[in-house]
Amino acid sequence: MDETAREQMIGAVDSWLKTLDLQQGRKEFQRKKMRRTLLFDEPIAKFDNPEYIFKFSSKEEEQRHEIIVRYLELESRILSLKECEYYFRRFPFRGLPVTKYSHLTNVCEMYFSRFYEFKERLKEYFKAVEIVTPNHHLDIGKFIKLFSKTFKSELRERNIIHHHEGFAELSISRLFLMESIMIKNSNKREHITEYRKLTKEWVLRVQKNGKKLDQFLEAVAKVTLENCDFLKG
Repeated sequence: MDETAREQMIGAVDSWLKTLDLQQGRKEFQRKKMRRTLLFDEPIAKFDNPEYIFKFSSKEEEQRHEIIVRYLELESRILSLKECEYYFRRFPFRGLPVTKYSHLTNVCEMYFSRFYEFKERLKEYFKAVEIVTPNHHLDIGKFIKLFSKTFKSELRERNIIHHHEGFAELSISRLFLMESIMIKNSNKREHITEYRKLTKEWVLRVQKNGKKLDQFLEAVAKVTLENCDFLKG
């Protein structure tokens, strides 16, 4: 089976980072960076010292590194989106003062945020690509518009949550009412059935949109490999 563009991209990234590690002073810098992480309680000012700042061999190498970092952030956002499936599947707060309504609402808000995060990182990624490949043949504006159109409802919900009010959906609000009534009613079966139905619907939603994001990043990886010669080995 032929490799996908994303698989090729990850392989190219790995190969490029290995060549970067061969640069003089790179390994020593990584050791100092690890030391800084372990000694995080030391005064921050101490780490403004130039020894904690890696100097690339050229401005071009630094710009290429920016593309690598930003691409990996896109991969990370998709993984984070897909992880929402398991937050929906499990309720880990049994016996604690956290309602199923609150848990479900919080995960929904997290889920919507992932699309905004991906879009903003996508913009920054393409900016980095443009710097390295000024003669590229990418229609970046069209790509961003397509993303916004595909995930219009998710981006709209995230905007409402962030700027106006918390996430609210009739079926989830009904769950809130059921939990409130349940305090006075020992019959929990209807409430549990409704909760499981809702989580199943959201799991399917995550899976469906996760596949769509995969397609977007596959396209991103493809055009990157076509335009960034330094990744072609």
